[in-house]
Amino acid sequence: MAKKETGIQLLARLGSRPSVKGLEPAVFGNGPQCRDAIEIYGEEGTGKTEFMVHLIVRCILPETWNNITLGGHGGGVVFIDTDHKFSILRLAGLMERHVTKAAANNQGNSTDDVPVDSEAIENLITQCLEKLYVVKCTSSTQLVFTIHNLESLICSDPDISVIMIDSISAFYWIDRALGGESVAIQEANMRLATEALLRLVNTYSLVLFASKSAVFKKKGSDLAEDNEQNGEKSKRVKSLLNEDFDLFHAEFMCKAWQRFVSHRLVLAKNGETGNQEASFVVGGDCVKGNRQFIVSQSGLQVL
Repeated sequence: MAKKETGIQLLARLGSRPSVKGLEPAVFGNGPQCRDAIEIYGEEGTGKTEFMVHLIVRCILPETWNNITLGGHGGGVVFIDTDHKFSILRLAGLMERHVTKAAANNQGNSTDDVPVDSEAIENLITQCLEKLYVVKCTSSTQLVFTIHNLESLICSDPDISVIMIDSISAFYWIDRALGGESVAIQEANMRLATEALLRLVNTYSLVLFASKSAVFKKKGSDLAEDNEQNGEKSKRVKSLLNEDFDLFHAEFMCKAWQRFVSHRLVLAKNGETGNQEASFVVGGDCVKGNRQFIVSQSGLQVL
């Protein structure tokens, strides 16, 4: 028999979800807010998946552990993988580096510190990974069914605060081919997925992050490519930091998705910086000025 609960118990359970405000202050400031739908847009190789993995680390790690400040939020994440680029080993490695670095910075700051060893860190990572649910989808139809079936999971786990989709545009060309000449048929599954996401985000006060590939590109907007051909790397970075990133965005998703998105981040690649690092710039309507970040084996760092 299904477990029963009163309306007050239901409201208390659903209202206790961890907040993700201040998830990445350098980008979101004091955000994101509950019910935000944030689109992460960029061409192939601009660090969209890495950026989302970085956000997962910040979501699922606790704020403090063994008197060590980790800066996490202790929230749960549902990660829907449609591009099949997500690596659990990469995530675990970044979590280990994050905790190790925080522990090293904490040395000598408190006489009550508990010694941290590799086994303790491994146990912490294992506990935190229990807050992550990874689902792989291979078609837009499967994506629709997956989103509809998330409600029972979200109801049963009050720690889930975030839904991530990498990427929401993965099936765009397949749906266009299967839809024939009818735009309505081409966009049918995406409209259904968007409607289901809208209901989940609003009903349970969640935050949505969804990456979107640059299927189309506005002519003349690729400033980085133009400057790179001229060999002006330093000017290219400076120009990108002062560029209006809205000019990089070309919309192609259905109207329902366009109305649903509350904020957009646009990522662009600066190029290789050496030492196995890649440099990127992120801009958008929820960033106070464009910000440069680098990606290395140690993870993502906003400069």
